[in-house]
Parts: sequence; C-alpha cells; structure tokens
Amino acid sequence: MARSKRMTRSEKEKLNVPIRRNNTWQDHNGYNSFHLTESQKELANKINSNTLTFVDSVAGTGKTTAVLHTFVKEYVRDPSKQILVIRTPVEAGGLDKVGFLPNELSLKIEPHFASSKKILEQLLSKGKVETDLDHRIKFKIPNYELGATWDNCLVLIDEGQQLQPMIMKLLLERIGIGTKVVVCGDGTQLYASEAAKRNGLSDAIKRFFNEDGTSKYPDVAMHKFTVEEVQRSEIVKTVIRAYS
Repeated sequence: MARSKRMTRSEKEKLNVPIRRNNTWQDHNGYNSFHLTESQKELANKINSNTLTFVDSVAGTGKTTAVLHTFVKEYVRDPSKQILVIRTPVEAGGLDKVGFLPNELSLKIEPHFASSKKILEQLLSKGKVETDLDHRIKFKIPNYELGATWDNCLVLIDEGQQLQPMIMKLLLERIGIGTKVVVCGDGTQLYASEAAKRNGLSDAIKRFFNEDGTSKYPDVAMHKFTVEEVQRSEIVKTVIRAYS
C-alpha cells in the first residue's frame, strides 16, 4: 500500500487545514522553530529593537516561549552570545513550606528552572542544552549576581513579580555591552508570603513607563498579552477571569 505524502505547512495553509498551535519543525538554521502568533511576533520585534523589554501578562500566553525563541535565533547566529535565565526560587505558598532540600545549590534550584530548560530543549535539543549548560547557557538566582556584568548576553528575568524592587534594580544594573534583557511575569501572580514587599515587575513598570503605557526612556519597551491569547487551554481563560 502506497504511503500518503505528508502535506507541507504552506499546503495546509492554502487548503485551510488546521495546524496545531504547538507544532514544531526543524529550521534550516539549526534550531526548532514554531509558528508565532501575531502578538508573539510583535514581542519579538520589540526585543530585537530594544535593550530592555518588559512583558507583564497572564499565565499561559506563551510569553516565556516567545522570548526564548527570539533568544535562540540570535544564540545560534552569534556564537559569542550567552543565554542567561534568572529566577528567584520562591515557594508558591507562604504557609506551605517544603522544608530543607539537600544536595548542591544547582540541584536545589533545578526545579525552579525546569520549565525554561524544557523550552530550550525543545528549541535547541536536549543534547545541545546539556553540552552548553554552564558555558553558553546558564540558570542563576539573583543572590550571586552582585558585582557581575552581563556582556553579550541574552537575559531572561523570569517571574519578575516575585523579585523585591531593589533586587530588580540590582539585576538591571548588570546590563553590559551587547546585552538584551527581557523581564517576564504576571503582576497579579503573587504566591509568596509578605508579597507586598515583592512585585519588582510592577514596581519597575511604574518607573519606566507612563500610565498610558508609553516609555519614559529610549531603548525600553513593554508588551502585554490579553486573556484571549492564552494558549494553554480554554479553561485557563475561565480561571483567569474568575480570579481577576
């Protein structure tokens, strides 16, 4: 029995055949790409055109994936670039403490970077990430960045709402030559105890942008996704509306 020929993406688009939103394919530049939404393309353009970009959007909109996708394209093109993912290891519940975790620091913080690492593995391959880990790809917590300078880096500060405002300031002061920084998060998503002392994301947005969303400074941009752009599932849209 003859095997049916698989349609290309362009053929599917011409025939209006549904394309899975999370479908990926091997790009000729050496990384796995995916079809960006129009809003994700807009975010990518802002990242490419500015040194500092803030993304304050609800969960499930693919903001971290879109940022890392943009970073990976530059990472593959320019071997001098490093990808640096920074996130503070905050537990979700103020009262629900998991207690002391054994082992080295890298093993303790690994669960907090699992989602970002998985995205990078999907974009670059698991083997490439493991090879470049701690060389061109680094996962760090803010505690050890005092005094550091980020040159030729593509930096994602993830879950920025969990950072204290002065820690956010400390991190943004690390920006060196040839570096782009994207601060991602959801200003309404605060799980830590004493959450009022955190939310460095919302604090920074007030400092860098006017009330109408326009930037107070050059080379700084902001992007927001709407609830309608949630990709995780339809029920997540309902959950977000219920808790808004």
